[in-house]
Parts: sequence; structure tokens; C-alpha cells
Amino acid sequence: MVDKKKSTIKDVAALADVSIGVVSRVLNPGTGSVSERTRQRIIAAMQTLSYTPQSAARELKTSLNNTIGLVVADISNEFFSEISDLIVRRARELAMNVILVTTQEDPLLERESLEMLMQKRVKAIIATPTSANKDMWQSISDMGIAIVFIDRYLEDFTRANVIGFNNETSARQATSYLAEQGHRRIGWISGPLNTSTSLQRLEGYKKGLEANGIECNTQLIVVKNFRDPLASQSLDELLSLEDPPTAIIIGNTSIAPVIMSRIRELKLSIPDDLSLIVYHDSHWSRLLSPSISVIKHPLEELANKALLSLSGEQQTPCELDSTLIKRESVSWIK
Repeated sequence: MVDKKKSTIKDVAALADVSIGVVSRVLNPGTGSVSERTRQRIIAAMQTLSYTPQSAARELKTSLNNTIGLVVADISNEFFSEISDLIVRRARELAMNVILVTTQEDPLLERESLEMLMQKRVKAIIATPTSANKDMWQSISDMGIAIVFIDRYLEDFTRANVIGFNNETSARQATSYLAEQGHRRIGWISGPLNTSTSLQRLEGYKKGLEANGIECNTQLIVVKNFRDPLASQSLDELLSLEDPPTAIIIGNTSIAPVIMSRIRELKLSIPDDLSLIVYHDSHWSRLLSPSISVIKHPLEELANKALLSLSGEQQTPCELDSTLIKRESVSWIK
């Protein structure tokens, strides 16, 4: 016989054969769609267990622990692995535990990971969200779990603190720098435009061209899935143009290594054959000869601010300043 006094939202979900997120949507109308059949099944389960919205509120208020969830897009990406390491180290200093999960930019995997974190009753979630699952994030917020989005944000979702970088400004600065070095054919390579980060950087690139009197040519913009093994073909597409670019900005950290590998395969000389600027100051970008000009992000500051913002109170989005580091990969062109 079930002990009704100790019934939890997890018990309701198990009895109704649904996820905790679905139960949360029933407890919080308007936070996501639930079929009428499923809703009735959940209500029946709550009645069987004598579980009420009031007991749900008490449970959520008292069960949050000192563990936070860290949800990053791709741990194999040096950018995200560095951020993760910094956040984990800072969290330990604050006596917090961290559950680290990666979504691999897959909305379904993200959804499964978020459900797991809800079941774990984490105190907060720090995440680089995909462009989906707004209903799930709504349910998480309704449970009283603080949300901090880092590097990117979810469009039209206002319940998260957002800490990112000045993506548009940094892309504009990088483009203007190349233009000041005499480049008029400036290529742009980036990942999919389904994240706020990619969109902001592309917009900055376009504004940089405009500021220097250069017409934006869509042939010089190549967007690839950065998990695609054929992503290096983006370089070939640009170089095969009748009038190829003399400089390229790689606007995504994940795609940079495969582009650099392709440059080596083609035996291109940097910067004599092609000038180059890459997003994120990776270890290899400093060690290569010539060294690679980069957009450097203040990752330690991001990690500190992310953890300090876990109060759950709504704050103004924070945009940290990234810096253009000029090295040897950009040449003057007459």
C-alpha cells in the first residue's frame, strides 16, 4: 500500500507513466501542451496518491539541494570544455556539486537531460540551450529551479538570466580590421543559424562590411553543421569562386579545426594565400606558425558571473566584452 504522506511528483509521474515534466505542465496550466487523455491519467494518479498542487509546491520548495546542472552543447569543443572546467572548479569553491551533461546540439537529447536534472531536484541549471524545448524550460522555472543561459539564449524566453559575449560587436571589429588591411573579399564560415550566437556574429560581419563600404555578397557566406564530417568543404566552396576571398573569418569554434586541417591539405600559406581570424583563443591558435588572430572571450568572468547569478532573481542580460587579438595570420593586401 502506498504511503500517501510521502508521495512525490516522481511517484505521480511513475504511476501515470509519464515524465516529471509532463506532470509539471499539468500542475502549471499554460506552460506546455498535454493531451486530455494524459492529463486525466495524471489527475487520477494524483487522486490515488492524495497528491495536490499544494503538496507539490511544498515538495519543490524543500527538496532543492546544493547540486547544479551544467548543460553544454558539445564537450569535445574546446570552447565548451574550458567553460565547463571553469564552472566546475568555481562551483567546488562555493561547495556546490555539479552534474555535467552534453546535448550534442540535439533537442531530444537536451530534453532527456533536462528531465533527468528535474528528477535530481537540482538547485539551478546553467546551460547553452538548443533552439528548442521552451516548454521544458518553462516547467523547470515553474519548479523553482534557477536558470542561467550562457553564451547563447532562447528566443522569447524571459525566465533565465543570460550571460553572453558581445558577439555582434566582436564580429564587426574583426571584419573592419580585415577591411583596414585592404581586404575587400572577406569570407564568413559558421555553424547553423539556429542559435542566437551564430545570428549575432553574422549580423556583426554584415555591419562590419557596411561600415567599410563593402557590399555583402552572399556567395562569401557559408553555413555548415559543425558536426558534419564534410564541414571542411565550406573552405573549398569559397576558394572555388571565380573571385575567391582573400580573407576568412571562422565564426564558430567547433568548425575551426577541420578548416585548419583543410588549409594544410591544400598547402595554403597563411597569411600569404589567405588571411584568417578565428573565434575563441584555443591553445593551438597560439602554437601554430604563423600564430592565428582570434576573438578571445573572457571565460573566467563568464564562469564567475554564471555562478553568482544563481539567486534566481531576474536580472538584465549581461554581455561581456570579447577582444580581437591580432597575431600573424592577417596580412596587408594592396
